[in-house]
Amino acid sequence: MYQVLPRRGRGLLVLAAAVAIAASACSGNTATPSAGASNAPSQSAATATPAGQAPTSAPSAQATSALDNAGDAMGNLTSYKYTMTLAGGTFDDMYSSVGGSPAAPNTPFAVKGTVILSPEKSADVTVGELHIIETGGSDYLDMGNTGGFTKTDVQAPGLTDQWTPASIFAAFNPSGSGYSVVGTETKNGVAADHYQAGASALAELASVSGVDNATWTADIWLAQNGGYPVSLAVVAKASDNSIAYEILFEITKVNDPANKVTVPTNITGA
Repeated sequence: MYQVLPRRGRGLLVLAAAVAIAASACSGNTATPSAGASNAPSQSAATATPAGQAPTSAPSAQATSALDNAGDAMGNLTSYKYTMTLAGGTFDDMYSSVGGSPAAPNTPFAVKGTVILSPEKSADVTVGELHIIETGGSDYLDMGNTGGFTKTDVQAPGLTDQWTPASIFAAFNPSGSGYSVVGTETKNGVAADHYQAGASALAELASVSGVDNATWTADIWLAQNGGYPVSLAVVAKASDNSIAYEILFEITKVNDPANKVTVPTNITGA
């Protein structure tokens, strides 16, 4: 994501640094746009909306306020589970850095996890072939998903932080003024307002991404009760309909008392 929005690069640089920490604790591949991409952005290719879903106007102040506060709203949750798919940009390099092997440039890969924010922060995250458990002030790393973990002190920020929807959303940091409300839907079991990027927001994504000749869409669903992002879908499809860039996440089991993170039993080193 940090390649797409360099003006918001602080959080993304932290993300890249955390990947380097993960790789060194247990011890790229330069991503390229999909076929048909060039260095000159094309605004016309970026201004698509899903078929049958024309945006309806909404007060810009409403969209701006809701989206600006959505990231903070995630911090007010006590726990949640999530699944996430990433592709394109520098995500290929990140995936390779943690032991993943993309089948080809821009091949989507999955991330999943459980995040506990209160009463004590902990997380259990799997990204590619890296399994990270953070709890009790320690990180437990399994670099090959073998079931054996190496224990290290939690870095600041923690390694799991960088692979959560909260981190990705903060880096994405959508400008509410470029979005409009297109409806109210039930998403992942909760009532949510559906925000969709308009032409200006999509043109910005295209112009700063380095991915040209692509059709961009960006949709965000915010929970009506709590204002947190229930779902995010940012997709750029190249002219051959392949994925040039993608961020998808789904948040479920919000504040569910059954959400747990436990210390692994098979610790092979310290």
